Amino acid sequence: MGRSSHFEKKKKTITRTFRLRQEWDSIIQEEAAKQGVSVNVLLNKILRKFSLYSRWNERNDDICLSQQTLREILKTDQFEQLAEAGTKSGALDGVNIVNAMGLSMNYNSFVYLITEHLGGRDFARWFHCFHHVQGNKDVFHLQHDFGRGWSIYLEKYVLSLLHTLTKAEAKIRVYDYAITIEVIRPRTTPLGINDNSTSDLTTNNKQR
Repeated sequence: MGRSSHFEKKKKTITRTFRLRQEWDSIIQEEAAKQGVSVNVLLNKILRKFSLYSRWNERNDDICLSQQTLREILKTDQFEQLAEAGTKSGALDGVNIVNAMGLSMNYNSFVYLITEHLGGRDFARWFHCFHHVQGNKDVFHLQHDFGRGWSIYLEKYVLSLLHTLTKAEAKIRVYDYAITIEVIRPRTTPLGINDNSTSDLTTNNKQR
């Protein structure tokens, strides 16, 4: 699958017929009614999440934690250890996720990971990302419900992720339930890699 397919550059549709168990069909119809959408819309939402997110998680052997479990884990004052863990994890994920998904190691990939993969409402939901453009800067406000420890972890994670993918300069403000990162968008592609392959990411994100 090419990179453009990952981000729905071409929005062509096809008709496909398949069989499913009757009890699953009942569940799908019930859930579609609860959400106020058609079965077709719900199934496309499910398939989109699998195509752009879930299949990568399965290949990486990722696990899911409840919000309450994460809050209990973060009930610590060992902020130095959380910061160190964030730095290490951000660098590793910057390489592993980007390579697994077939993205380029550049700034647009960073924007996609922050706004969609980690911060989108349909994917990892580590935080809720508010993305604003101010002149030559991108401002990302990452809001969450997990307290100071998670903010400290995210501060180092996001900076490490950014510096693994690009040489862009950034400033971060840390709050108890959010971090705000201001990034000066790089004029040229860092690391000597062509930036065109993911140039449509930010546009696509805004259109969703």
